[in-house]
Amino acid sequence: MVRVEVLAVGKELLIGRTLNTNAHWIGKRLALMGTMIKEITTVDDDLAEISEGLAAVLSRRPGFVVVIGGLGPTPDDMTLKGVAMGTGRRMSLNRRALSLIRDHYARRGMPGVELTPARRKMAVLPSGATPLPNLAGTAPGVRLVEGDSVVFCLPGVPVEMRSIFRRSVEPEIRASVGRLSRAAVTLKLEGIYESALAPLIRRELRRNPGVYIKSHPRGLREGVSRIELDIVVVGKKQDDAEAAMRGIARKMAEEVTKAGGVLRSAGVT
Repeated sequence: MVRVEVLAVGKELLIGRTLNTNAHWIGKRLALMGTMIKEITTVDDDLAEISEGLAAVLSRRPGFVVVIGGLGPTPDDMTLKGVAMGTGRRMSLNRRALSLIRDHYARRGMPGVELTPARRKMAVLPSGATPLPNLAGTAPGVRLVEGDSVVFCLPGVPVEMRSIFRRSVEPEIRASVGRLSRAAVTLKLEGIYESALAPLIRRELRRNPGVYIKSHPRGLREGVSRIELDIVVVGKKQDDAEAAMRGIARKMAEEVTKAGGVLRSAGVT
């Protein structure tokens, strides 16, 4: 499996001011490709923390690193400088990035806007970096290669992050992952506790290594335990993945019934 890690930058994430919906969204996109985020690191808006955090991520030699947040014009937007420090690169004005910023203002009907120091700051990139078009905002995304890893730096504003991810990041990760198919179902169970379900899951995982089976307790209703059980199969052929998923789901439903539980519904996800 291709290793993908996320480095999220921003004090607002650490103090509970902002929920990290960006990592949540990326995780879902990767799951649909047949891979997943292996680790999420969150750091403050601090040069040392950003550079040290990135160095720690790169030491694990992931195929891809997605750095999110801190690309804007304000003083606390210091992600790119931290990335440069963490990879031993210089910072310099990137003419292509500057052109992308000009294009952004032109699209907004402001072709002659002054490129103030704050606006030019968004075009100062680590050496060797390639700017990525941001069709939803001002600050370009950034791509650079460091050793065995491709590092993408994306804005923290969700609509901008998603736009650049879909356009520039996802195609490259998808090409590396290869053509994989995913089949998933959620079983809604009642009348069985997670402690009783655990050995059934363990037995099925031994029969099917590599399959994802995860229980999610949903509390009690009128004294009856409710659990959602996710089953995900990834394979090279869609028909094979779906057949395996259906077989595992059928077997789990049978085992739950034997243990005194009830399958209320099954929904493909």
